[in-house]
Amino acid sequence: MDREGAETYLRLLAEAELRRAMQMPAGSIPGRWHPARLALAAQALTAVGAVGADVADQIQADAGLAVAARHRLFGRRPVLGGIRPAPRRASWRVVPAGQMIKVRDGDLRREVPVVAFVQSAGGARLIVAEWPGGPVTFTAADDRGFSYQIIWAGEMAPRELLLRPDPPHQIRWLDLTTVPGEPATRIDLDPRDPAPAPEVTATWHAHNPGELLLDVIAARILTAAAPLARDNPGQAAAADAHLRAFVGDGPGHVVAALHAAGMLPPGSPVPGQLAGLCARLGLTGHGITAPPAADLPHRWQSMLTPPGREPRPPPAHGLLAAAVAELPGLDGETIAIAGLHHGERGTIMHLLATGVTLEDDWPYARGFRPMPVLWIRDSDGRWHATRLDGLSPWGNHGTNRWADTRMVTLWLRIIPPLDRGTAWIEISATGRSAQVRATLPVSPQ
Repeated sequence: MDREGAETYLRLLAEAELRRAMQMPAGSIPGRWHPARLALAAQALTAVGAVGADVADQIQADAGLAVAARHRLFGRRPVLGGIRPAPRRASWRVVPAGQMIKVRDGDLRREVPVVAFVQSAGGARLIVAEWPGGPVTFTAADDRGFSYQIIWAGEMAPRELLLRPDPPHQIRWLDLTTVPGEPATRIDLDPRDPAPAPEVTATWHAHNPGELLLDVIAARILTAAAPLARDNPGQAAAADAHLRAFVGDGPGHVVAALHAAGMLPPGSPVPGQLAGLCARLGLTGHGITAPPAADLPHRWQSMLTPPGREPRPPPAHGLLAAAVAELPGLDGETIAIAGLHHGERGTIMHLLATGVTLEDDWPYARGFRPMPVLWIRDSDGRWHATRLDGLSPWGNHGTNRWADTRMVTLWLRIIPPLDRGTAWIEISATGRSAQVRATLPVSPQ
């Protein structure tokens, strides 16, 4: 890693963008100056650890102040988000639930799948598959007779139900009274015959962070292009305007920044593979100078290839896997897979993470850093990518989002969604220091 080269690259890029802005007529830049190329390079180098967020912020802020003085812009300074507090590790207790509870949704009653119960120093909550939407409060009692209110966490955390007050001890079970006058539903948190733990294996060897970031970009492209390629195998996915706009020339800027920082090994095939993926999809103007590779990684190729059988219907709505798989520490963070469900938004995987720092919004966001690259292989041998479908920092509802990065709930959409009849999935999580595989059985459909 060439940290000096990474910082020098950002400063030279900022100077180039500054010269371009200075050549524009005074008053011609409305609002806040925010050059996309500089921001993208800064985010990429921050994501791989080549520069600190404070350095990247300062470079952009200095350039922004110079432009503001020239064009009389007095909005707030352009920043990536500021210095983040150092992430702190948090212990937790994650228990699979796999039960349905009945709730009242206006005049209707609905069943809501409870995926897992989570308890840590930051409180306790139930992770649910889908929430009807709307503020609902009901009561619960634990094994020692303590009473709680169960409160919907809100639109920023639509799949979480909070326990208030925080439990003072490790709960063995909860009796939920969701509909007045009806029997309580017991969530057993200390079962006598727990389900077998998922199989988890780890292979410890280094992975290049720049190549991992390019794999993230490929997954992001594939999650947008795979449905198009499968539904119209003879047509170019470039027909989709949103996909063209997303790709733009961004990958080329990222590759250039990674090379400048020494974050790609000499002769790395991944830039050419990413260019080959864009060529396969008919996406031009991506800016990658490496020749497009004809051979793509198997998992990329799998997502672009229609299944060699009759299409199967999606799973029925509900829980697909109620099991907790805790992945060994990857790059300092701890991740637990809390369950899997299929609903209106497709197939969703519920994750918990601790020891992480949340990412700012940018085109290739994974939710937090460091986040391993997650791919899914199903029992038919087909590959699926994952895409962020929402996240909720613990303890931050209604307060500063960045106040506490000890623990995060994360939801990933599996694309394409699983088929009915899938017997199991293998989750492959690749970080800089290791690759971890976890196999989860899927409930019969």
